[in-house]
Amino acid sequence: MKNKRYILCYLFVLLAFLKVFPQGGKNEKIEAMRVAFITDKLKLITDESQKFWPVYNDYQDKLKAARQEFKKQPTTFSNDKEAQDYLDAELLLKNREYNLYKEYYEKIKKTIPIKKVAELRQAEEDFKKELLKQLQGK
Repeated sequence: MKNKRYILCYLFVLLAFLKVFPQGGKNEKIEAMRVAFITDKLKLITDESQKFWPVYNDYQDKLKAARQEFKKQPTTFSNDKEAQDYLDAELLLKNREYNLYKEYYEKIKKTIPIKKVAELRQAEEDFKKELLKQLQGK
C-alpha cells in the first residue's frame, strides 16, 4: 500500500511538470528529473509533495537569482579595486546563499518531517552525481 502511494505521488509530480513544461527544453527536462529524483529519494507522499515543492522551488528561484546577479560581475581585473569589488560580491553571494538556506530550512521543516529535511541535502548531491553520470554517458 505504501509503495502504491509513492508511485502515485511520483506520477502526480511528473505529470504536473510535464503539463507545466510542454516544450520539453533541456532545463525543463532536468528540472523534471530533479523533482522525480528527490521525490523518490525522500519518499514524499502526495500531501508532502504538495506542501514541499512550492517552498523548495521558491528557494531554488531565489538562489538562482542571487547567482545570476553575481555572474554579472566582471571576471578580469585591471586594478586592485576591481579585484576587491569582485571578492566583495562573491562574499555577498555566499552570505545571501547562507541566509536563504537558514530562512528556507525553517520553512521546509514545516512541510515535511525533519528526517526528510535532513535527507534532502544528500538527495540534492546524489542528483548532481547522477546527472553528471548521465551527461558523461556512464
